[in-house]
Amino acid sequence: MRKTLLSFTLIGVLAFSAGADKYAGEFMYVGAGARALALGSAYSAVADDITAGYWNPAGLVQNRNKSLAFMHSERFGGLISYDYLAYSQEYRGDMYAVSLFRTDAGKIADTSNLQWYDTGSDGVFGEDGTGAPGDSGNDDYDQAGNPSGTEGNGEWDPGEELIYDEGRITWNSAADNALYLSWGRALNERLSVGATSKLIYRKLMDYSAWGVGFDVAMRWNATDAFALGLNLQDVFGTYMFWDTGVSESVSPTAKMGASFTWPVSRFHSVITFTADGDFRFEGREFATQYSLPEAGISLDTHMGAELLIKNTVGLRIGSNEGNMTAGLGFTISFSGHPVSLDYAWVTHDQLDSTHRISVNVGL
Repeated sequence: MRKTLLSFTLIGVLAFSAGADKYAGEFMYVGAGARALALGSAYSAVADDITAGYWNPAGLVQNRNKSLAFMHSERFGGLISYDYLAYSQEYRGDMYAVSLFRTDAGKIADTSNLQWYDTGSDGVFGEDGTGAPGDSGNDDYDQAGNPSGTEGNGEWDPGEELIYDEGRITWNSAADNALYLSWGRALNERLSVGATSKLIYRKLMDYSAWGVGFDVAMRWNATDAFALGLNLQDVFGTYMFWDTGVSESVSPTAKMGASFTWPVSRFHSVITFTADGDFRFEGREFATQYSLPEAGISLDTHMGAELLIKNTVGLRIGSNEGNMTAGLGFTISFSGHPVSLDYAWVTHDQLDSTHRISVNVGL
């Protein structure tokens, strides 16, 4: 039965990916929690806290305490703000989590009302070949004789000069919001399963879109030291419908990972090594580490290592798609409640580094 269910899921993933829109779900790949991000986003097999609602909901059962988490970051030198808020608790033996994500690009200039000189591809007013000096070619627009002409067609075309007028520039916002409702259940001492439903609201200038999606996941503790995780994100496709009548679809991602823990009792420490692979099915060729263009499959890798000292201080380093990550964390007791403060430093290929801080409170 399990093999049949898995085969059905994989067939659905591959069938959907054929009609998906490339990069449509990019805003949902940022992540949650500074600890996971400092580990290079290699967290699907670790996922032992409230952020499992994002990384692998099957991991929610590893921490059955009520929890509250928050993260804020200013990405790419402060160009984009990113916030995450989550709450989790146990109910009738299962774990549940609610997570809110918001990405805000701030104010964006709308220049669609700017005027321009409708001079055509040669940039000079006049009848073809007989007008002002420099006017040449065959760019005069004529609906019957030259419908591909660009001069006088009433549209801005490459090569035509814009008339800069600040009074014609308006400003509006661009933001992405997502609500994750997650569930996790332990089937036995070593195997757990989970799922997440997503509700998405996007706003771009004067336009908006609603979307829905679904993740399914599992986590298996093969031994006390070794674990495997699998999260099929957007497993049947996440669909977004814009108020313009246009729709987008996010292709599935198979996030697979493994983790290994090594206790060092002499120093009251634990060392964790973790690695993930994100398999996508939307035909990425250049914005990925590895790809099979013919099959439309791509792979991005994540790796991380953590030294946890006396369950209090965590030192972390990792690689997120080949970019270095690092961070540290502290856990203290405040009025009898455990409080974790984590920091992550994430580098990018051509943009400024990102600094992220998160807080996790046990209630």
